[in-house]
Amino acid sequence: MKLKTEAKKADNITKAEYEVMKVLWERGEVSAGQLYRILQDKIGWKKSTSYTVLGKCIEKGFVGRTDPNYICCALISYDDVCASKIAEFTDLYFGGSKKQLLYTFLRNSNLTSEEIQTVKDILGRYIDEN
Repeated sequence: MKLKTEAKKADNITKAEYEVMKVLWERGEVSAGQLYRILQDKIGWKKSTSYTVLGKCIEKGFVGRTDPNYICCALISYDDVCASKIAEFTDLYFGGSKKQLLYTFLRNSNLTSEEIQTVKDILGRYIDEN
């Protein structure tokens, strides 16, 4: 299957584009018509809205499509989008300081003891791997 576009960085994805991507990450390859019907059922989008947002996703390189059946697939991963958004958020609100982001999150999260243990385990694995 030859795709019409190449993947680009996941920065500048909008909330609407993210809705399209969630469907593609969950379902894999789908036709534009299937995508429209799914988005109509999930969030009430009209056909024109679905196709406009899909077009933007293709234009930005987030989604690839094949002709003639207009089969769409994600060209960016969920992890790439999350990493991009976390970096953007960290830069905007914490001056790029991951330490300050983590401290603020922990201070304001009211984590349960089980969640605290999970965070410790995650940090332990991270330390061991790095």
